[in-house]
Amino acid sequence: MRKREKRWVSLALASCMAIAAVTGCSSGSGKTGETKSAAQAEAETKAEAKKEEGKEEKKEESKEEVTLTFLHHMGEQGKKDGLVALSEAFTKKYPNIKIEVEFLSRDDFINQYKQRVAADNAPDFINYRPFETPEVIEAGLVEPLDPSIFPDNIDKNCIDSISLDGKIYGIPLDRGGYGFYYNKNMLEKAGVKPEDLDTMSGVLEACQKIKDAGMVPLASGYAESWTENIIIEGQTFTGPMVADPMIFEKLMSGEKKFSDYPEFVDIITHGQKLVRDYALVDEKAASQQASDQYAQFGRGDAAMMMQGTWAISDIRIAQKAAGNTDEFGFTYYPWSDDPAKNYMPANADDSFMISSGSKHMEEAMLFAEFVLTPEAGKVWANASGCISALSGVSADNPDPLLTIFTEVLDEKGYYFEMNPGLAGQYYQDFDKIYIEGRIAGDSPETVIEKWQKSFDNIRATGG
Repeated sequence: MRKREKRWVSLALASCMAIAAVTGCSSGSGKTGETKSAAQAEAETKAEAKKEEGKEEKKEESKEEVTLTFLHHMGEQGKKDGLVALSEAFTKKYPNIKIEVEFLSRDDFINQYKQRVAADNAPDFINYRPFETPEVIEAGLVEPLDPSIFPDNIDKNCIDSISLDGKIYGIPLDRGGYGFYYNKNMLEKAGVKPEDLDTMSGVLEACQKIKDAGMVPLASGYAESWTENIIIEGQTFTGPMVADPMIFEKLMSGEKKFSDYPEFVDIITHGQKLVRDYALVDEKAASQQASDQYAQFGRGDAAMMMQGTWAISDIRIAQKAAGNTDEFGFTYYPWSDDPAKNYMPANADDSFMISSGSKHMEEAMLFAEFVLTPEAGKVWANASGCISALSGVSADNPDPLLTIFTEVLDEKGYYFEMNPGLAGQYYQDFDKIYIEGRIAGDSPETVIEKWQKSFDNIRATGG
């Protein structure tokens, strides 16, 4: 025992002896002692009553009706069903907290979000990933998350891909990616084997065989820009980015030029040919939305489709409605003619961030923590048909396509969002110039020149 502790004990004993001389230093017999105990008991009773009163007041406060807004851009029916199911499961657990799900087009999502923040009307959650919008994080519009809320069975790749500068900002619902869905029956009729799709030249040759057999090679949904953007982005993420994870940061800073990456010539050539020659076979196809694309493939009106995990539920809905009995398969998205260099672009697919403008931060965090439980993971997997971000959590009766997708993801998935992405105007111009080039018939070299001119201008003007 240290000296200070010894001194404290000595003083305590001395005090007790002094009190004992007057009161007996006890709660046992003795009239004075009994009076002391009664008074003490009364004081303790009052203190306890006050404490319980405080608990009741706090309890009443926690029962305040709260509505949280979840702003999303999920167009697939399965995901919409998943959000509703998650919201209902959460409200069942916390009856005083409701989730209002609100859809907003992805094309203008971030601008609309910024406007709502400026108007002091920020939603509590936004369905976006840090990789896609670092400027929102840099502006302090979303909350960084405490790593301790994430369970051990969360996929580490998901955590890495929803982090930025060492901080976690996203809450993943699932993990996924995108590649080629194919109709086994239609490939067989055209004399194409699934393994022929392992290389980009094999994909293009397969498309030509399918077209020569009188069938549509690639389902189209290219009236929506993102459906074409994932073609060019997917090839970049699993091609040049694998070799140089800092490629986008170097291109934005001016350290590197697009011409320093000769792979872009092949990437643009492949992407343009896929859409121009094998998807946009008529004017009607050019005006189709993503939902039309899923339906076209599900009905059996196109042999292949470049899409992600999110499309499975809508494919099945269209297949059932059309009475189509064809079998479907899935494979990774090749960017080169070397199978060993080809991967599937993978990410923490559906994730969301908490707005720093939330007026109900405590309740918002409750929802975030709920989403990361096995109970919620099961709800989402069953309703959305997606692959849960939680290891060991899966749908009760997973779609056979989802099982194939998971196998490809585990074997060939490259989680590109672990690396820096294009931000702001750089991101917008990268996709815009590519699509405009395909429509105008620009050569790959011309697209690359326009990319470089745009990036140089953004860097010079600061926007």
